[in-house]
Amino acid sequence: MLIRQSKNTFIRCTAEYGYITSQLTYHDRTYDEFGADLLREISRVPKDMDDIVSQLMVLYKDIDRKTLKNDFLDFAIDLADHKFLVIGNSVDELNSNDIEFSYSLNNPKTLAYDFTQTTKQDINENTQDFFLENVQKYPRLSGIQFELTSRCNERCIHCYIPNSKKDAGNDMPTEKVLTLIDEFAAIGGLHVTLSGGEVFMHIDILKILKYCRFKDLKISILSNLVLLKDEQIPIIKEVNPSLIQVSLYSMNPIIHDTITAVKGSFVKTKASIEKLIAADVPVQISCPVMKANAKGFAEVLQYAKSLNIKANTDFIMMAQSDCNTGNLANRISLEETEYLLNDIINFNDNYKDVTLKQEPISKSIEFYLERFSKQPICSVGQDNCCITENGDVYPCAGWQNMVLGNVYKNTLQEIWDNSETIKKLRSVTRGSFPKCLKCEARDYCAMCLVRNYNESGGDMFKINKHFCDVAFLNKRIVEEYYNEKK
Repeated sequence: MLIRQSKNTFIRCTAEYGYITSQLTYHDRTYDEFGADLLREISRVPKDMDDIVSQLMVLYKDIDRKTLKNDFLDFAIDLADHKFLVIGNSVDELNSNDIEFSYSLNNPKTLAYDFTQTTKQDINENTQDFFLENVQKYPRLSGIQFELTSRCNERCIHCYIPNSKKDAGNDMPTEKVLTLIDEFAAIGGLHVTLSGGEVFMHIDILKILKYCRFKDLKISILSNLVLLKDEQIPIIKEVNPSLIQVSLYSMNPIIHDTITAVKGSFVKTKASIEKLIAADVPVQISCPVMKANAKGFAEVLQYAKSLNIKANTDFIMMAQSDCNTGNLANRISLEETEYLLNDIINFNDNYKDVTLKQEPISKSIEFYLERFSKQPICSVGQDNCCITENGDVYPCAGWQNMVLGNVYKNTLQEIWDNSETIKKLRSVTRGSFPKCLKCEARDYCAMCLVRNYNESGGDMFKINKHFCDVAFLNKRIVEEYYNEKK
């Protein structure tokens, strides 16, 4: 019997744990040292089960072969049942059992709502909490956002990247990009997000995508898709990205083009979205809401639903990375936010069926206050960072006023291990915000260090009143929604 990981599955193992994730189902699992040893024997190359057991016998001499084989079979069959692995008696059978992403599936990953798994295996229920706590002890770089170019073909009125940076934009030389991908893969990196500027302005974007696939990385792409060419789509399909996220601001072309400041951008973006979907490439729409498009998000949601994809929004808006708050003139008021939140509740099935049904943060705080207060605010500086075209490394894409290091002066690993700035960031926890732990609106808040920093002139601990007002507004609207249902 043969076994291999599916083409949509990625495996990474450390001395402490094993990790497997599927970009098809969005399920993932972490395992202890024994599970990690089992995962290490599985690869993209088909292997005979008996050969794998023989290899495991070298490690576990005190376990008889029959017991070890049964343990591995139970492990492998369960993972195969959940689409992480494929099992068969021939290579052809393996290939036929390996499901590819398609919009014809009953539940394509772009619409997946239920991520629970029924398994008897000993796995962590919440991998996010596991990693947030684990990386505090052993920070490991597993994800990077790579801004391949600072050039952009749009001038979006809300963008956190100053136009001056785009106007004087450059591309990172391809050979340097590939060298950094080598470094990232060598230290066990998993997820690379390719962006800009506008990522398709980089002359070698296809070569870079192919190299990321060669290095077995999980690939996401952020783009406005205006420059996407028909001949690029089959190559994008071949490299099997996890997701392409595209900005679409309105179903009214005039409004969309007003926000991008580029006439005709709506037509090109919409056409590219539909071409990618026709090619079975996973797409998700990002629709930041601002004053210009405050009352059009429901139409974008309905358009996305017609295509069998998701549309998400961010209505808080981030000040520019140089701490200039001029772009926030486009931020919607509380009154407009209330209108939008009602649209989300009424038209966004994911919000109604998933977000509103999640266990409130309060329950975690109530029973595990000490544990909760020691967790980091987010994974920034814990397991991911951002690299820009000039080689600067930032905590995240929006935090470009805080340089951790430069990849032209030090290796990525050296910056990750030795940057004094990143060490300070890692010391910030939920307990650094004691008022937030006791706040009545804590279940409805998405407090963010970089939003604090950019909007306050560089103070990550200063929370803007608007963020708090929105959290309390969200709380009231959700409670009213539940009261009406009762």
